[in-house]
Parts: sequence; structure tokens; C-alpha cells
Amino acid sequence: MHSDLDLERVRSAAQRIAPHVLRTPVLRHAPSAATQLLLKAESLQPTGSFKLRGASNRVLTLPPGVAGVVAHSSGNHGQALARAAKLLGIPAVVVMPADAPALKRSRAQADGAEVVVVGSDSQQRERVAAEIAAERGLFPVPPFDDLEVAAGQGTAALELLEESGPLDRFYAPVSGGGLMAGCCVVLRELSPSCEIVGVEPEDANDTQLSLAAGERRTVPPPRSIADGLRVRTPGRLTWPVLKQHLSRVELVSDAELEAAVLFALRELRLVLEPSGAASLAVALREGRGRCGVLLSGGNIEPALLARIVAAGPR
Repeated sequence: MHSDLDLERVRSAAQRIAPHVLRTPVLRHAPSAATQLLLKAESLQPTGSFKLRGASNRVLTLPPGVAGVVAHSSGNHGQALARAAKLLGIPAVVVMPADAPALKRSRAQADGAEVVVVGSDSQQRERVAAEIAAERGLFPVPPFDDLEVAAGQGTAALELLEESGPLDRFYAPVSGGGLMAGCCVVLRELSPSCEIVGVEPEDANDTQLSLAAGERRTVPPPRSIADGLRVRTPGRLTWPVLKQHLSRVELVSDAELEAAVLFALRELRLVLEPSGAASLAVALREGRGRCGVLLSGGNIEPALLARIVAAGPR
């Protein structure tokens, strides 16, 4: 198997995972005469986020004889891996933070995964998952720092371009970079003039700082409401792709994330989690022309959604 993340690898992933993931719809929203938002609703995947793409591709490319898989996850990757492992009939262990939404933990368990709960720091999750992999002989499936995971995530951009054609801009959240790296290699080949804009929470701006420095930077443990975007440093494998292809990174506040969640519910009839609404928040703020917007997930705690709705428009 070739060692690079490229369009060929993403296309192979698309064929592989097609029976196991939803080809999500692209919704159209025109906030002005000069702007069309083409919204890729990954929140509608069976596990509620784009993560099912990467987890499925990685599980389907495992070496023979694997006894089971282990992952560290803030929630969505864990759910996705639990579902993918269940399809293959192999055990899955997911290391999650204590403050992960209960919805995400219970759904991973419902698909048969063993959930190990640790503190809120993403680096601790990674360390514990590595220890479990070594102790039990399980195959580690990282949430982002893996070429097959990233290739699977890139299939979302491939589908978007197949349906919508070339774009002027593309917005997606950046956490560890698996989603954005996979999307970047697709966009650079198939829509080369497209501006690629990553979105991060204000206190999880590791990719923005890394781009400015020209090398990976680490931030303190973030507290953003976007629990899926609290990674502290870009992935080792994803960073070179982001450095080469990402046009820029924009930051969003918790207030903007909540406003975007409310907008999606009222105007698009979509339920998004704060992480999943990050790209929408920036696209609404600055989008011009034909803008692809990846809505990455919809696994929001009902109590949080109720609070956002009760608070009303900002």
C-alpha cells in the first residue's frame, strides 16, 4: 500500500466504505445574493458524525489476525469505531474523558465497546490507549493521526465535489487534522483554486499557532464548549498536509458556536453539536461565493440543546 495521503487513497477508501456509511445530503443555503453555502450534513451519519468514514476505512484495512481495536476519543471517533468493529465482529475498547457527553459514551457502549474513563486531557487519553494496546495486544486506531483514517474522512469532500462541482471556499473544523488533511488532498486536486479554511475554537488554536510558526505547537488543555475540537497539537502525520494545503485558520467563540447551533436548528432543520457547527459559524460570518461547509457532527446532549434554544438568538 502506498505511503502517502493522496486522492488515489481517498478514492480507494470511498469504494471500500460505501456499503457502511451514508452518502450524506448537500443542503443549499443562500444568506445573500453573493453567497451560496453548500452544506455537507455529516451530522446525519448513522453514528452522528463524519468519524464513521475514517473508522470504517481503518477497520476494513486492518492486517489479518487482529484480536481487537482500541482508540482514544472525545466521543465521536469512539462511537464510530465501536460501530465499525461491531460490523467485523471484533472487540473494541475506547478511552474517553470523564467530561465526554453521556450520549456519546452510552452509544459506544450500545455498540459493544468497552469504555475506559480517564481525565479530560487529550494527551492522557492517548497515553492510556497506548498502554491498553500494549497490555492486551489490541490494534490502536487513532482518531486522526493515521493515513487510512484521514483518507476515510476525505471521502466527505470527495462526495461534496462530486455533487456540487468546484468551490470558491471550503470550511471544515480542525482538531487533530484527520478530516481536514483528507479533505485538503481532494480539494487541491479537484478544485485547485478553492480557498481552504480551517476552523478552531478560540482556546484550541493549535493549528493556527502551528501555521504561524511553521511547526507544530501545543496549547494548554482547552475548555471550549466544542468537546470534539479540544485536541492540543496537530497530528504528526496530518500536520505536513495541513502545512502544505491549508489556506488559513479562523477562530470561533463559544457564543458563536451556540448561535450556529441555533441557526442550524431554526433555519436548516438540522441538529448540530457545537463542534459540528464550527464551520457553519465562520461561513455565516464571512462566506462569499460558492462555499462548501462541512457540518461534522450532531451528537449534542439534549440538555445543552435545550439551554441554547431557551437562551434564544444572540
